[in-house]
Amino acid sequence: MTGREEGSDADRKEGMTEGIFLEPLGFYLLVERHEGWIGGISFSAERPKVPMPPEEKEAILRCWLGGEKVPWDLLDLSGLTEFEREVLSFVASIPPGETLTYGQVAERLGRPKAARAVGSALAANPFPLIIPCHRVVGSKDIGGYSLGVDLKKRLLEVEKEICHLNLLLD
Repeated sequence: MTGREEGSDADRKEGMTEGIFLEPLGFYLLVERHEGWIGGISFSAERPKVPMPPEEKEAILRCWLGGEKVPWDLLDLSGLTEFEREVLSFVASIPPGETLTYGQVAERLGRPKAARAVGSALAANPFPLIIPCHRVVGSKDIGGYSLGVDLKKRLLEVEKEICHLNLLLD
C-alpha cells in the first residue's frame, strides 16, 4: 500500500491515460491529460492503468447522462478554431435523449448554410461524450461519428432508455 488514493495527483503524469468504466456501453472512457487539462477522450475495451479522480468521473457522468453543464474548466480547447468552439459550446446544450440536425445547429448559430461546416467542427471534437456531438444527426439518416456510427446509435439508445427511466421515476 502506497498511502495514495487511486487517481490522486501523485499517480498522474503528463500524457498518462486515465479512465472510467461506462457500464451501459461495456467499455472504458479514456482521458488523456495535457498540462493538467483534459486534452482528449477516446474509448477502449482495456482498463486504463490510472482511474480518473472521483470528482471528475462524477462531473463527466452527470454531464453525459444528467445533461449538466460541461466542465469547461477541465478541457484543453487550445487546438480548436473559434468556429469549432462556438459549435461545441452550442451542442453542449442539447439535452440527453434529444437530437438536432446539422442544419438546425447551423440555423441556431445564425449560419443557415453552414451545415457541412457544423459537421466538420463536430468531427474535430476532442471530447466526445462530454460534448455530445453524437446528438447531432443528419436530416435523412443518423449522420457520421468519428468513433463509428454503431457507437453513435448505441449512445443515443442508452440516453433514451435512461431519460425514459427518469420520467418513470419522477
